[in-house]
Amino acid sequence: MSKPTELELLAELEKISYQDRYHCKTTYDVFCHAADEYPADIAIAEHVTATRDEVAKEITFATLTNKLNQTANLYKKLGVARTDVISILLPNLTETHLSIWAAQAVAIANPINYLLQVDHIIEILNEVKTKVLVTVSLDAETELGKKVHEIIARVSSLEHILVVDNSYGEISHKNITVSDFNHALSTQSNERLAGTFQPKGEDIAMYFHTGGTTGRPKIAKLSHDNISFVVQVYAGFNAYHGKSAVLNALPLFHVFGVIAASLAMFFVGRTVVIMTPEGFRNPNTVKNWWFFVNKYQVCWFPTVPTIISVLLQQPDENIDLKCFEHAACGSAPLPLELKLSFQQRFNCSVTNGYGMTESSCVVARVLPGYDVAGVAVGNAIPYSRVIAAELTDNKISRTCAINEPGIILVKGPNVFQGYLDESDNDGAWVEGDWFNTGDLGVINALGHIQLTGRAKDLIIRGGHNIDPQIIEDALLAHANVIQSVAIGQPDAHSGEIPIAYVVVKDKQHTTEAELLLHCQEHISERAAIPKRVEILDSFPLTAVGKVFKPILRNKATEYSVNTLLKKNDITAQIKSEFDPEKGQIVHIQLSNLQDKQKVAKLLIAFPVLVNYTRFIN
Repeated sequence: MSKPTELELLAELEKISYQDRYHCKTTYDVFCHAADEYPADIAIAEHVTATRDEVAKEITFATLTNKLNQTANLYKKLGVARTDVISILLPNLTETHLSIWAAQAVAIANPINYLLQVDHIIEILNEVKTKVLVTVSLDAETELGKKVHEIIARVSSLEHILVVDNSYGEISHKNITVSDFNHALSTQSNERLAGTFQPKGEDIAMYFHTGGTTGRPKIAKLSHDNISFVVQVYAGFNAYHGKSAVLNALPLFHVFGVIAASLAMFFVGRTVVIMTPEGFRNPNTVKNWWFFVNKYQVCWFPTVPTIISVLLQQPDENIDLKCFEHAACGSAPLPLELKLSFQQRFNCSVTNGYGMTESSCVVARVLPGYDVAGVAVGNAIPYSRVIAAELTDNKISRTCAINEPGIILVKGPNVFQGYLDESDNDGAWVEGDWFNTGDLGVINALGHIQLTGRAKDLIIRGGHNIDPQIIEDALLAHANVIQSVAIGQPDAHSGEIPIAYVVVKDKQHTTEAELLLHCQEHISERAAIPKRVEILDSFPLTAVGKVFKPILRNKATEYSVNTLLKKNDITAQIKSEFDPEKGQIVHIQLSNLQDKQKVAKLLIAFPVLVNYTRFIN
């Protein structure tokens, strides 16, 4: 009998409903299941420094679940109700897991990127009306401690702060109680929550801000049904042999790090190795990555294209990596050359999935035992539906044919419960239950999805979403700027970096350096400050007078590639274009054929497709 196609396999799987197939209905069920199935196994191994001689702090599944129960009971003691919000402002720690999952057991968890500017954090806290905040310290000498003191002054709904590293004891400030997290935990019962206190599948489990570094936050509502469904699907997709650990250096305020790379692993009894509180920002994490892969006999790990590129640049060591089989990428497009080079060097497979906060982390993955061509992201996960469509007035005018590009729409048990602010839901939904991802893509006859661009104009820098309007508004505030357009320029390290093009009143009295300094002074988020500003005589326009951004993206791509090649003394002619099926393409005409191998190496991490045209002799 021949091997079934992916679509046939999915159809066979879906003959049993997901309600009957997946028995954990809440995230609390996942931990109870893990404690019952793997009580003595190590759930978390926490490395603070990621040095090679460091002894990890370990905790078993039984102990982790007991502590989670203690944390949930502590929250109840503080008076939280099911619809109250507990915000978590922590780096990657064991306490971060306890805080998040216990919050979901009795209330709503709200993990926040602690690296955001304080105004943005406060905006999120006020939006969700947080009642309890879990953080590291009140030490005003630290960056995070300073933020917490501002939070105390400016978030009126806040009643309690739990501090993981607390040297202040129990104090009171402006009617806000401050307590030592671990001490308070030790006073609580570790008994499992009674049935009447346990969450239900339809309850909201998490409020996630949508990952942006600037602009008003959108708060996505994820239910227990959403998360527990994705956890069980994702765990099945990564059912590699043995009891291998997984290295997790992804942030726990992001859906990829906390749902796919953590909770799904707990569900199948895998050890989650916390690679320092700072994750990939700690230089030891990357430096010693392969040492820890060998130490824990890791067969797969979750990552992002930026890290794939960085790991590829690490020097060879005499480390046995026979255990390692697969790298699962997400968060950003994975350049084909980068994928192929990583696979060849480390004798493994690399797949890139597709997901977002609004899909509870995952829309599509490559099915186990199957492969996809090029940079496709696999098939829609079981029990969900993905189509490419043409839209008119936010309605489906037609579903696109096979391999025909269109707007990617998704629906299924993984799709969130909408945004907290109802105004954010305007335009997000098509014909009731289809979520508009804002991405462009094609779907082939096997159901493989390939993303070709974004209908949204978001700039994605290292997995962080940047609203270009923030940059454009800042530039328009300059007295001499008439028009401004911000776009993402391809970058080997970050995927994209923000840049801006402007038209000015008087080119004689305005310099690009002056405008760049203006951005540095008027854009609060460092990630959103453009790397360069270029003055143009005019912008390319559409027939209806709108700025035609594809031409500007081509221009930015050509600039980026030209700059890199010139820096390496390579002479070439560069032309960029956008292909709706293949995405951004760079055509390169080399003066010297011998430079081809060098160019390929230089551009390996660029999120573009490289095409070598007729060579100049």
